[in-house]
Formats: sequence, C-alpha cells, structure tokens
Amino acid sequence: MNRREALSRVALLMGSAVTAPTMIAFMDGCKTKDAATGADFGFDPDQLNLVSEVAEVIIPKTDTPGAKDAKVGEFVQKMLKDCYYEKDQKSFMAGLSKLEDKDFMKASAEEKITLLTAAEQESMDELKRIGDERSKAQEAGQNFDEPGVPFFRLMKELTLLGYFTSEPGATQALEYVAVPGRYDGCIDLQPGQKAWAM
Repeated sequence: MNRREALSRVALLMGSAVTAPTMIAFMDGCKTKDAATGADFGFDPDQLNLVSEVAEVIIPKTDTPGAKDAKVGEFVQKMLKDCYYEKDQKSFMAGLSKLEDKDFMKASAEEKITLLTAAEQESMDELKRIGDERSKAQEAGQNFDEPGVPFFRLMKELTLLGYFTSEPGATQALEYVAVPGRYDGCIDLQPGQKAWAM
C-alpha cells in the first residue's frame, strides 16, 4: 500500500479528513536528517507506557489484538520524531503532560474514557479556534502561523494509522488475503464481515 492509500483509509476510519501535518508527513515522507527538528525527541519509559495505554483505550483488545499488541506506542514515538515538526511534538507533549497530571495511569477504565473524551472535546474546540483564526487572517490578507496539531487529534490519527498498518491490525482486525489471485474492484461485503486490508 502506498502512502496516499494509507492516508485515505485512515481518513475513512476517522470519518473525516486528517490534519494537514499528517497529510504532509504522508505525502512528503519523513524528513531528512538535516530537516529533522526532532532529533532529540523521544518518550521516557513512563511516557511510552502512557501513550501505549491511551492507544489501548482507543483500540482495546477484544477478540482481535489491541493497540498494545500492535506496538502503537512505539509507532507514535517514531512518527512524531521522524515525520512531524517541533510545534506538533510540543503540542503532543503538552497534552501528554495534562494526562500525567491527572494520574491517567492510575484511573479506572471509566475514568480513562472520561479523561479522553474531555481531551477529544478540547482538541475539537482548539481545531475550531485555529480554523476561525486562519479565516480571519486570510480575510485580512495576513499570514497565519499554524500552531501544532492538538494532542488528542494527533494521538487518535497516529493510533489508527499505526494499528491498521501493523501486522496484527491488518491481518487480524481486517479481512486479509496475503496473495490475492486477482483484482476485483467491487466486492460485496457479507453481513458481519471485516473490512478488507490493503
């Protein structure tokens, strides 16, 4: 699968377009070493555990593997380091710090969902505010300096991308044919059948 196909699938899964930095990361590929601003970026072990736990709440283990089984936490760290700008990394780390301050790891399952629901609403409000500011700047003929992507929006995008492009996600959560015999452009899904992996 090429980048554009993966991006369109993640956008379809999310029910909306992905953010511009994620599209840029897919279309341009990862930054060169000279252009990389995140050379020193990385999670400490506690942060990696927190990111993995948030991903697991988003895609929990059921009869199919969860986000931890697909090593989504490591994927998020790699993507943020190699493919995103410093402003996105800072925005992500600020959101992660808020969850650390609220003792996310010690919270019950219901409390974790409540905290992430609030984080998602905060991200949606932030995206709306950014859109309003961008529109005002464009109307005034001014440049608009895009801030980093809000934490939960980026977390959700990278979790879905990491999971559905991983081996467990593609082969166990989706319908998978390792070596298809031919290309069928339009196949009806049977009731209860999983979506096809690409």
